[in-house]
Amino acid sequence: MLDNEEYSHGRRRSVDVGGLALALENQGLGHGWGGWEEDEQGETRYAELLSDMYNHTQTTVSHHVHDISPIVIPPHTRAHLINSLDSWHFEPQNLPEEEVLFCAQILFESLFRIERMREDIGVSLDDISVFLKHLRPLYCGHNSYHNFQHAVDVLQASQAFLCAAGVVPPVSILLDSAECTWRPNKRGKESRLAFDLNNTCLFALYIAAIGHDVGHPGLTNMFMKNAKAPLSDVYDNKSALEQMHCALLIQAMRHHGLGKLLDRPDSGFRKMLAGIVLATDMSVHYQFIRDFQSLVDGREYSLERRRLLLCQAIIKCADISNPSRPPGVSHYWANALMAEWTYQASLEKRWSLPPSVTPSECPLDQVRGQIFFIGSYAKPLMDLVAQAVPEMEIFACQCTTNLAMWVARKEVLSSISAEDSPYPPVVIPCLRPPEDFLTSFPLTLPAFVLTADEPAASGEWHSAYPPSDSSSSSDFGSEVHVDHPVVFPSLSPPASPVPSIGSSYALAPRSSSSSLASNTSDATQAMRAAYSASVRKKKSFHHRYSWNVTINPGTSTPPPLLATIPKAALLLTESTSTSGTTVASVTAMVSSPVGDGNNGGLKVP
Repeated sequence: MLDNEEYSHGRRRSVDVGGLALALENQGLGHGWGGWEEDEQGETRYAELLSDMYNHTQTTVSHHVHDISPIVIPPHTRAHLINSLDSWHFEPQNLPEEEVLFCAQILFESLFRIERMREDIGVSLDDISVFLKHLRPLYCGHNSYHNFQHAVDVLQASQAFLCAAGVVPPVSILLDSAECTWRPNKRGKESRLAFDLNNTCLFALYIAAIGHDVGHPGLTNMFMKNAKAPLSDVYDNKSALEQMHCALLIQAMRHHGLGKLLDRPDSGFRKMLAGIVLATDMSVHYQFIRDFQSLVDGREYSLERRRLLLCQAIIKCADISNPSRPPGVSHYWANALMAEWTYQASLEKRWSLPPSVTPSECPLDQVRGQIFFIGSYAKPLMDLVAQAVPEMEIFACQCTTNLAMWVARKEVLSSISAEDSPYPPVVIPCLRPPEDFLTSFPLTLPAFVLTADEPAASGEWHSAYPPSDSSSSSDFGSEVHVDHPVVFPSLSPPASPVPSIGSSYALAPRSSSSSLASNTSDATQAMRAAYSASVRKKKSFHHRYSWNVTINPGTSTPPPLLATIPKAALLLTESTSTSGTTVASVTAMVSSPVGDGNNGGLKVP
């Protein structure tokens, strides 16, 4: 979890965004939030920011509530998707859009085969099905990486890790009778950390995985900080995106009958959910490594803390799992993130912002970026988590294999000129035009973009992209080749909300009287009234991401075979990619009907 310390004079000292709903009720005489401890202007501005955050979150989530019928999966489609989901060579980016949604539904169905899961969680699969249909359009379809396909990829990776540990069943259990349930086989492994996880923890991890990047604009926290985006102000530049994801995820849950979990006394679900999502912020990566290392070394933690650390470890490994996937899959995700960061770099150049991503100029830079990321982040994380969950060693081995492949490629490229490189560049058809970002969650964009009458906005959204045949990249270092310059069409920020296609949001109109307040002033006036009524203040900014809002229902070279495979869980098989290349993949084994424990679990008729 992120610990948010108190701030010195002149900074926000404490805020409970959970009090927003209370402050907006009863003619603004509620309580639950505190503002800047400086002057009235600062207090008013921050009240307006909180009001905007509340209003945009409500509007964003409510805007996409349309079809509330459960997902229906054709039987023949279900069978082939189950097989895909049980393979480590899972490629959601190659599936039709509706089948990506089906995959999410199927993964939750397999989770609900665990004994007493339905009773412990208290929600139905129909509720989850409608929630998933609602969540998908809240992801921005323009993003090449942080999209719904990535969310399903992270969910599938989380399921694969847990299945390897014997904590959840393989997806293929759904091929059995609907009455067949499953429970983990703990014989001889009772002390394993993985078996600390109860059904509530597992469900929180699945929800966090599918929703951990909801509303992501395709821009980083550092970009928003440098651009002075309002969202960064709301959260004091501390995990701003991740806290926004929590806010949107919680509101989507409340729309579809999952709010009871958030409000259940003493369940710890809400705290667990937020803690898992916040752990995906890479700026807290090394703090997590220190905490998890102390757990591995035997430090005594409470049961609640152990559970949270393990769930955080699982989602972190899943979120950056592409270096542990088979090479073809790994390369796709690395290139997708590279493309997204290239778009960000173009905006940074256009707006004269400090560069927060490093372009690569040649294939050798691409290789160095991969070696750095795998060696500094992915592999150490996988190796550490495998100490606590030995069955995850196979994924760490694949990560090591991929790293060796990149090192070998570096040796080749270092001995030849860039023109003689045997590795072709990745071709991106065109750069993403900046107007695509206007469909992002509004507070993630710079203030001048949000305000149509700001002078700085007049010329920022049009001009020819500088002609260049050079490559650029994200921190992953993958190469981009642009065949011809791309012209950004002239665009002015819209004067009214514009429905988005294939993405999530539209900008609300902004008034000239306040560059960061909404056109309607009722909420702002309520916030001011709440402050003048001497509302209570909390000691920390710890739960800014969670507000108590009542919502009415209805509104490539194959790697060598991996080294020793741990007993319990996974079968290394070969599969053929679309290019005809044979690659290694990992497939979950199905337990026998009598429950011999091959997958760490027992089927219960």
